[in-house]
Amino acid sequence: MRSRLLDLATRPAIVAAVAVLFLRGSTLASRLLLSLLLARMLSPDEMGRYGLITAVLAFALLGLGLEFYSYMYREMVPAPPERRVLIIADQAALGGVTFLAVVILSILAVIAGLFPARLAPWFLLILLTEHISLEATRFLIIMSRPVRAYMVVFLRGAIWVYAIAVLMIAIPSSRSLEAVLVWWALGGASSMLFTAISLRDLPWGRIRNRRPDWTWIANGLRTARPFMLTAAGALVISYVDRFVIDAFVGREALGIYTFYSTILIGLLSLGASISHQFLPKVIAGYAAGPAPYRGALSSFFWSMLSLAFATMIISALSMAPLLSLLGLSTYSASIGVFYAMLPGIFLRMLADVPSYALYAARSDNYLLLCNLGSAAVSTLLNLLLVPVYGIYGAALAGGIASAVMFLSLAGLTIHRMRETRKGTDEPETVGLPTDPDILYP
Repeated sequence: MRSRLLDLATRPAIVAAVAVLFLRGSTLASRLLLSLLLARMLSPDEMGRYGLITAVLAFALLGLGLEFYSYMYREMVPAPPERRVLIIADQAALGGVTFLAVVILSILAVIAGLFPARLAPWFLLILLTEHISLEATRFLIIMSRPVRAYMVVFLRGAIWVYAIAVLMIAIPSSRSLEAVLVWWALGGASSMLFTAISLRDLPWGRIRNRRPDWTWIANGLRTARPFMLTAAGALVISYVDRFVIDAFVGREALGIYTFYSTILIGLLSLGASISHQFLPKVIAGYAAGPAPYRGALSSFFWSMLSLAFATMIISALSMAPLLSLLGLSTYSASIGVFYAMLPGIFLRMLADVPSYALYAARSDNYLLLCNLGSAAVSTLLNLLLVPVYGIYGAALAGGIASAVMFLSLAGLTIHRMRETRKGTDEPETVGLPTDPDILYP
């Protein structure tokens, strides 16, 4: 019996699953550590500046990638290694053009006084390393190398957090926003190095003296356009409140709000990790027929409901004692905003179920409509409520926007399931759900 258990535990599939779970868990834990570390070591004003930088970074990352992976994914899955190298090269050419555009915009922002010049070089370096490592993660997953893929995620998103935590505790002079950005860039650089090692077995000689296929790239951009708008809607819901708070309330209040939103975005990423495990089952269920489709969605819903409910309860009960233990009195004075933000995150986690249901049914227009509609609601409510109620207004706006998203997605999912029973034709195109790793604390 013992030898049988040992044999089971050492099987490659089991080892890979455990490794992925460990790397993903360590990455998610690092987000909680980072929020507590920054709150302890930086002033609320610096925390607010960090919140703005990460929000701008998320939108810049979308502008850099243009959701092109939603087209690249389908092209790359059936392709042989020789073709995959060409796809990577063409996407790299597109990234080079978009990065040049971002550099020009960043220079203009610095000249106009919209972005601090001392942080601009680190911002651009982080943006470059984040984009490359994010695309590398997708390449490695497509190539059925999940352990290496999540090792890239761990290097770019977690290992530098643990390193700077030790540094800040040991060396007080390192407790600055600049130090955070430097180590973030180093983490991204390490992920790029690991990516180069992981992909070295591909036939890179095929791209020698070859020009990018701009026709293929243009076709991909046309395909990716609706998914870019969907992703933009998701980012607006997550980050528009930071810009409105900074404009109407102030940088210190933004720092307090950023601290709590950092933790809650980590919970959202935890939910997304579970959702990705159910996605293949939902897709297979839809292909098999209405009954398996409903069965897969039912299992998905109850699993996500249990996870969301448990994380909300644990978070609500543990936040006040944690703040007291760490001596974060400035943040504990506004703990009410954390409780006000919890319902919105709860509904965002549950929204994954109808969102993935519509994705499996290839209802791209429905996804686009719900995301853009919720983004518009979030923007309008933040502009109306934040000037009056401050950060509590932002929490209320986020909760209402999340409710609009969940209810609209759920309603359209029910409508789509009824159409499925009637045997309607399917659209030809489909993209990928919004990647949770594009969200930053």
